[in-house]
Amino acid sequence: MNIIIFTENNRAGGMDTFYTNLAKSWPKADDRFIFICNKGHPGLKFLIDEFPSNTRTVSHSILLNWDLNWVNKINILIIQRILRKLLRYLLIPYQYLAIKKLLKTYHADHLIAVNGGYPGGFTTRLANIAWKSLGKGKSIHSLHGLLLNRNSSIPNIFSLLEKYFTSKHLASLDHLICVSQACADSFKNYPDYDFKKIIDVVHNGINLEEEKEAKNIPDLRKTLQLNKDANILLMLATYDANKGHSHLFKAMNIILKRYPECHLVICGDHSGTDKSSVNKIMENIMSNIDNVHLLDYIPNASNLIKQADVLLIASQITESFGLTAVEAMRHKKPIVSTDTDALKEVIGLDGNAGYCLDKNNYILYAEKIIYLLDNPDARKTMGENGNKRVKAKFNSIRMAKEYHSLLLK
Repeated sequence: MNIIIFTENNRAGGMDTFYTNLAKSWPKADDRFIFICNKGHPGLKFLIDEFPSNTRTVSHSILLNWDLNWVNKINILIIQRILRKLLRYLLIPYQYLAIKKLLKTYHADHLIAVNGGYPGGFTTRLANIAWKSLGKGKSIHSLHGLLLNRNSSIPNIFSLLEKYFTSKHLASLDHLICVSQACADSFKNYPDYDFKKIIDVVHNGINLEEEKEAKNIPDLRKTLQLNKDANILLMLATYDANKGHSHLFKAMNIILKRYPECHLVICGDHSGTDKSSVNKIMENIMSNIDNVHLLDYIPNASNLIKQADVLLIASQITESFGLTAVEAMRHKKPIVSTDTDALKEVIGLDGNAGYCLDKNNYILYAEKIIYLLDNPDARKTMGENGNKRVKAKFNSIRMAKEYHSLLLK
């Protein structure tokens, strides 16, 4: 069978790993994928290089609200936000017709639309609605982020439009797949609609086969001119407020008192002023910024985990899964994480493969990192435990089989 994967994205990162792992681990060798995304997706080149031969990549030029560069030139932030929100809805008729035409172009049996959060991208939801109107096969929505807070009690034009649009989207679905139980649970208090009737939980999985040596992966010690005995703490995350950079910087001030040769390396995608904002936060908090390195997004960055002593996750607001934790477990590296949403679910019993700590307690966070740096044997044991866990629960073969099974139901 032929399966369309449809997505909308303006960031490179973990979701790109999901697409490639799904295609590479698909249980039926004669099935084919057609991957469709916006041409502006920064991870597109990586995907073209990484997808197996069973996957065709198609980039479209359908207008998205963030494609309108003139909006960015408006200095008044409130007006900018209102215009962007308004444009999201004004573009719907045009986007729907364009997506429907695009889906008709390719012979396919089923559709998997992939979204980073809910409500998230409009075109991913429109793809489900358009697909259902074509009367073809299964319509699946794969959700990789939590339901966004909808506490506003005052109806307005936007909330009424969203309510109508959501009802149309739900009616178009055969399955809503959430990447974690925490993601599914975020829908429990969703007003008006009973999501529980169509929710399936399928944990993300990674490819456990022996990987080829990735190209263009920097040697961190050489690139950053680090002492051979320097400890490396690694964070792989986008440069946004959710990821808890200030939490890490406060912890690093404590760690550096014990390990002055320890280095924190942060690697991730960013847009606009995101990275410069994090840099300003670092300068305001850190007593020694020479031991912190802010790197841009690197394709196949999970390979950097091999060079690290500890993988760090500091998410403060939401975390629907935690793919970098799975990658760390695969590479037998311990994890020190906050306890936001699904991170406990992924990392497991505290102290087994890593630590999940109160997101507000940066002192305890620093103490656990220091303990791991003090105890190489503990790092090794946690790494081994994590490797067993990822093989049992988070391998891509299991994930792909579950998606395949839902298409056949």
